[in-house]
Amino acid sequence: MRISLILFVILWTSTKGIGQISLGNGAPQGKDRWYFGGGLGLNGGTNTQGYRYFYVGLYPVVGYMLNEKTSVGTSLTWQHYEYPDISQTIDQYGFSPFIRYNLGQAFAYSEYMFLNSPTYVNSERKMYNRWLIGLGYSMPIGRRGAVNAMGLYDILYKVEDRAFASPWVFRIWFSF
Repeated sequence: MRISLILFVILWTSTKGIGQISLGNGAPQGKDRWYFGGGLGLNGGTNTQGYRYFYVGLYPVVGYMLNEKTSVGTSLTWQHYEYPDISQTIDQYGFSPFIRYNLGQAFAYSEYMFLNSPTYVNSERKMYNRWLIGLGYSMPIGRRGAVNAMGLYDILYKVEDRAFASPWVFRIWFSF
């Protein structure tokens, strides 16, 4: 499944395009500074403890363009994990302020995620933090819309936290 996803992203991103509205000369004005979107995350495999898992996540996003290359914003997060080997399900939720810097069609991206999740030991909930950094690519849809894909790495990842199956995060989402 992972090889299929990687091939899909590589083939899909070979098309030319830019992810956010081209603002021409000068800074963006008024409502053109704002963009909205969201995405769906899907993943599966075996985590670092050897358990099979399936994952789905929803990520609504709102962003604000500071200038033609830089934007900031936040996303909300809902993630659902199922571990069939141990008959366990986990629901996580949180928010993630981010910054994005456009490099033509590609972009650099960083977000700091605050995520609330139950612990593996018991049903108590705990706040976890992730600092995701990575690169992405945007393909335009019309004047303002885009389909975006990115790969991120959690530089704070700790296996002993057991809150995340992997330090790697791959996303595809829409913005308009």
